[in-house]
Amino acid sequence: MKIQIDLTAADFERLWDNSMKWRASDWQDQAERFEPRPDFNWLYAYWFDNYAALKMAEGFLTADKCKIHSDEAGGWVLLTNYASPCYLRKTLVSA
Repeated sequence: MKIQIDLTAADFERLWDNSMKWRASDWQDQAERFEPRPDFNWLYAYWFDNYAALKMAEGFLTADKCKIHSDEAGGWVLLTNYASPCYLRKTLVSA
């Protein structure tokens, strides 16, 4: 069964528990903690403790614009080049 839910960028921002820039960070040193091994060329990482929230976020981005990995520290990480509104605000403030 497929369910359609309309989400906005603000809704996406309320789904994840933590986020940070991914590319050019030191995550390569912890690559073994993720399954499958992640690509470090994505721009952003969003962490989820709730699987339903993760799947809604994946649907918002569409699966071809993100990649999901389990995180042995707990939950899942979704890697993408999508900047949620919090990153856009930071860009506007620093400009």
